Amino acid sequence: MKEKIKISFKHIDFIIIITMAILIGIGVYCEQQAFKLSEEQNAIFIKELVGILLGSALIIVIVIIDYHIICSLSFVLYLAMVSILAYTLIFGSDLNNVKRWVVIFGIPFQPSELTKVVLILFLAFLCNHFKNKMGKLYVLFLLTAVVALPIVLILLEPHLSSCLAILFIFCIIVYSSGITYKVIGIAFAFILPVVAVIFIGVAMFDINIPFIEKYQVNRVLSFMSSDESDSLTGDYQQIQSVGAIGSGGLHGKLLSTEVDANREYSSIYAKESDFVFAIIGEEFGFLGSFFLMMLYAILIIRCLIISSQASDYIGKLISMGVSAYLMFQIFVNVGVATQLLPNTGLPLPFLSYGLTSLISSMIAVGLVLNIGMRQKSKSGKLNFQL
Repeated sequence: MKEKIKISFKHIDFIIIITMAILIGIGVYCEQQAFKLSEEQNAIFIKELVGILLGSALIIVIVIIDYHIICSLSFVLYLAMVSILAYTLIFGSDLNNVKRWVVIFGIPFQPSELTKVVLILFLAFLCNHFKNKMGKLYVLFLLTAVVALPIVLILLEPHLSSCLAILFIFCIIVYSSGITYKVIGIAFAFILPVVAVIFIGVAMFDINIPFIEKYQVNRVLSFMSSDESDSLTGDYQQIQSVGAIGSGGLHGKLLSTEVDANREYSSIYAKESDFVFAIIGEEFGFLGSFFLMMLYAILIIRCLIISSQASDYIGKLISMGVSAYLMFQIFVNVGVATQLLPNTGLPLPFLSYGLTSLISSMIAVGLVLNIGMRQKSKSGKLNFQL
């Protein structure tokens, strides 16, 4: 006998929806500021609007379909994403000696962003399948192998920061799955010596690491260097970004009479994506930046709450994975813009320019909304709250 589906608006998380909408609105404003003096401003606005409409449509579709059904398709999605990543390496657009994009209908698409969301689904699916065997070492090896394949393909693009994001998501999901500390200890016993040898080899003997580009190593070494000339060479973008953020003061320049062309962020490379936080800092000041961080905190906390209240194990893991995904992207992007971390490229969710990043973030939030709207009734039956 089929379980009865109850439909109501009771469990839609409007806090998440409103918070996301505000963030997207701020993002549209930032993109308009970043491209204000560009001839492509109108085309970029239309492209951003199309991304918002497409992302909204995908959220509606995702919310309607039970997340268990979506997870059952995760292996197919995983194979598709791995195939697209491989295709990108061969036929992708070459920009600044990196291949991270494929062009679909004239629009650049970055597969590594969507891969993060697909991996959240597939890892949650596998952990659920091996739920009673999470204390076995071979399960951890299997999960590691699943993540290693896309990581290697993304490293070959190269895009180290996306690989680190995937590793963070992997660690959070695996830890949340209830893996035993014995298995974690064995894993660390293998990993830590390898990491130590690699770090010492690079820092002291200038050894080349497979899959790691020289400029990526130089960024980290430049960041750690106490030599001022090294710092200026490696972190020029970040110095400009910090200057722009600082120039915003307490209230920012949004209502000032200063000409937009004189904004300090106008000369920053990738101000619309990797350094979009510099626009926030200069336009809205400290108070606006603090408000933005509070919006992100609300979004992540709501995801964690839904994870704790999820009706089942797989829903909990997906919500934790999305929380980790948002948390890492926000921490790294803001950390780079404020020179707290070495210079690397990760988009700020809902704010950075790029359809792939925007749609991936909206899909991730849609999954959390899906989980939050499905709860078990007192009889143990699953209710669909729409």
